[in-house]
Amino acid sequence: MKQHILILLGLAVFCLQSASGAAWQIIASPNGSGQVNELHSVSALAENDVWAVGVSYNTERTLGSTLIEHWNGSRWSVVPSPNPSSSVNMINAVAAVSANDVWAVGTAPTSTDTVLILHWNGTAWSVVPNPTNGIPLANLAALAVISANDIWAVGSGFIGDEGATATLHWNGTAWSVIPSPNVGPEVDNSLAGVAAVSSNDVWAVGTQQPTNLTDPSTLILHWDGSAWTIVPNISPEGGHLSAAAAVTGNDVWATGYSELGTLAEHWDGTSWSIVQTPGIRGSEPLFLPSVVALSSNNVWAVGEFFQTRFSRSRTLTEQWNGTSWVLVQSPNAGADHNELFGVDATPGGTLWAVGTAYNFPKQRTLIERKLP
Repeated sequence: MKQHILILLGLAVFCLQSASGAAWQIIASPNGSGQVNELHSVSALAENDVWAVGVSYNTERTLGSTLIEHWNGSRWSVVPSPNPSSSVNMINAVAAVSANDVWAVGTAPTSTDTVLILHWNGTAWSVVPNPTNGIPLANLAALAVISANDIWAVGSGFIGDEGATATLHWNGTAWSVIPSPNVGPEVDNSLAGVAAVSSNDVWAVGTQQPTNLTDPSTLILHWDGSAWTIVPNISPEGGHLSAAAAVTGNDVWATGYSELGTLAEHWDGTSWSIVQTPGIRGSEPLFLPSVVALSSNNVWAVGEFFQTRFSRSRTLTEQWNGTSWVLVQSPNAGADHNELFGVDATPGGTLWAVGTAYNFPKQRTLIERKLP
């Protein structure tokens, strides 16, 4: 497959661009019972129906409880959620099908299970049995909804003592493990993001490290309706992909990070290419762990950058305007570290981003909204 690196003209310097609509603003959000609170993912079903999920830890992060919050159009509130593990219960992703059909996945090590699958039926959250099919699973990191009976979850498992990709599918009745490939010879692979165009066009992204002597590099899998295959792509040194979002079958984005900083890759229907992301003068762009695509000229990625002078992380929001990625100013809570981990949009175009803000010795939830 022909591959290329897409080079965008212009100097990558600190230049905040204006974006259509209102500015990003912090929306007050509650916290769990722990000192350390993080929100990892958000799913925006409607203007008055948004879910955010994460974890509430003790200060040592040795004990953790699931943290699920809901926006009813006026305020965020904590919704009770199960904690099957006696140690750490953590949710990495949430995806809403309808008001009474929402899924969340993560990890919760117990004597019989490791991954965590939760479902909201409109009244309460409950644990859904995980089908291991004899395959040891370690973590579920992302969800993609095609329909109520066609949902994908991706993450990582084990082949022997090596890390391996894991993909699970919901058919409306039960979850099942679907075989997924890995890059060898020594397998150390994982998936962190998934995006679906249709039932026979699904993308999963993550990281591969074939041997202990090689640097990590990006991993991209494609589902054609029958099987997952590895799709070749150009990976920068130390490349990791954390999220994916699709506009159409020939317009798919994946974001993450490399040794050079933030990373964005694009599929044009033929090949994957690396697309330049903006630099920030006096700072280091670090991660883009989440991306959402509203249209071909309106794609958003969130994460964090590091202010060298102040030795702190700040929220990072970037928009693809159809021509280039541009920085868009986003607020921070307090003078300490702020990070964004997840982003989504309502059908009406309202953007929600979630993460965490440090306020030593506590760590608080961070939720931001951008109206259309």
